[in-house]
Amino acid sequence: MDERRIQEKRLTTTIIQLDTLGENNMLKYLTIFLMSVLSCGPAQLKTDIITKDTGETEDRSWANWDECGQEIGQHPCNFTLLNHKGEKVELYDYYGKVIVIDFSTMWCGVCINIASEGDKLVNRYGKDNVIWLTVLIENQYGLTPTQEDLQNWVDMANIQVPVLGSDRNMIDHSAKTGYPITSWPTLVVIDKEMVLKNGLNGWSAAAIYAWVDTLV
Repeated sequence: MDERRIQEKRLTTTIIQLDTLGENNMLKYLTIFLMSVLSCGPAQLKTDIITKDTGETEDRSWANWDECGQEIGQHPCNFTLLNHKGEKVELYDYYGKVIVIDFSTMWCGVCINIASEGDKLVNRYGKDNVIWLTVLIENQYGLTPTQEDLQNWVDMANIQVPVLGSDRNMIDHSAKTGYPITSWPTLVVIDKEMVLKNGLNGWSAAAIYAWVDTLV
């Protein structure tokens, strides 16, 4: 059994044990235990193709590029995911706003700690200027999150920003067909012209706010 699988097994066992403490105590325990950690370790993952939108439809006429990718300076490929309400959400729906995407997992303590940062950011800059999208890749057991999981995340953090469900296919270390996620959380900042400007493995409020400041 490789090291990552050993860590996942230990984490799952710990979470199951913590379940006996009740939801509130479990969250407090995880928050205190992981508060000083800046990221939740490597995500050694591969991906399939993210759906590409070339702007052929009328409402995507502004998307006139022929190629997309997830490297800094590129137009990120469009994707369609379901949110916590079961509604389809496309990345390109938010053209004209600064977009912050927070790729997180439900078992990551740092991700839990920053779950409410999206609302804070949107409240500061205004919902007409900025959108924060949380994309959950795994639930607390390392599995693909369900709609119920997404709603639980919204309820836990008491947030208004969209929470979307995905899986490991969102990840590609080459950044060609997915995002180069190496730890949790990973955040990217996309400008109003749909150009990927910044990326961050881990969490830094100072970095995110400084980047958004330059783009709004």
